[in-house]
Amino acid sequence: MSLMSHLTVPPSTARSMIVRCLLAGLVPDIRSSPGMGKSDIVRSIAEEYRLKLIDIRLGQCDITDLNGLPRFTSDGRAEFAPFTLFPLEGDDLPVDDEGEPLEGWLIFFDEMSSANKQLQAAAYKLILDRMVGQRKLHRKVLMACAGNLETDRAVVHSMSTALQARLIHIEMRVDHREWMNWAIRNNVDNRIIGFLEFKPEYLHKFDPDHQDKTFACPRTWWFANKLITGRKVGNEDVPLLAGTISAGVAQEFVQFCKIYADLPKIADILKDPVNAKIPEEPSTKYAMVSMIADHFTNSTADDLATYIQRYPVEFRVIMLRMVRQRQPNLMRHKAVSGMFQELISRM
Repeated sequence: MSLMSHLTVPPSTARSMIVRCLLAGLVPDIRSSPGMGKSDIVRSIAEEYRLKLIDIRLGQCDITDLNGLPRFTSDGRAEFAPFTLFPLEGDDLPVDDEGEPLEGWLIFFDEMSSANKQLQAAAYKLILDRMVGQRKLHRKVLMACAGNLETDRAVVHSMSTALQARLIHIEMRVDHREWMNWAIRNNVDNRIIGFLEFKPEYLHKFDPDHQDKTFACPRTWWFANKLITGRKVGNEDVPLLAGTISAGVAQEFVQFCKIYADLPKIADILKDPVNAKIPEEPSTKYAMVSMIADHFTNSTADDLATYIQRYPVEFRVIMLRMVRQRQPNLMRHKAVSGMFQELISRM
């Protein structure tokens, strides 16, 4: 592993680092390729710590948005009047939807990498001095930044050294297993889970020089999930999915969905788990495993465990992982725990 790859972290580690920075009163700057969930991580932290999230897209801001607007005071002098967007000393704490006080605010400067030099300079005062114009931010304001990598050909401006020294820099990478566990817990369509177990490299297939209008990444797979859940997927869906996860990935995914539709029926497996057909192709096995895991219950566990035991070890591991993420109570079922213990004994 190279030094640079060693210095990047998966989303779960990035999240804990961000929290650590915020608790220390520092400002983290999270960088990654597009579509990896930086904003979602910050949003989840705000929710967990009961902070009102103030989302500021710096790439779309004007300098006056950060400095405030000039106005005359009663003695004829001028000052900058901050926008109500920023919580200032003396402001009441925000409240949630039920009217209960929150713990404070989290200002999230998204698209930091898209901010030009003038906007970056305007952000200095906020980030370092915690001031908007001549007014101080509320003491219960926390701040975080995020942006894309300069190597990703997104709209990126290099960060000045003055701003670099005011931030804690965290670079995040895609982690296939973390995303798959998240997808399983959040009931992402089994066809997507099966396909990305079969083709893990397609979870984040980003090339800065890509010719498609989009690319496959955690964000666009979530979009695809919304488009296909509860629906059959066929050739007529290729154009729509091509505009979601790119043309090449969409074509392969649709073919996988056709395989999924022709799998042996769960009812037939439950009737005769010892002799029910086992697919030969690896792609079909991945599809089958994701479908079996979705049908594991207390009443089907014995028969489905008997059937899945006829699969190679790697497929049983995937199935058990899915069951554990979605239905942890089933891990105490005799058939499931027996499978788990048998696999541990092989290690």
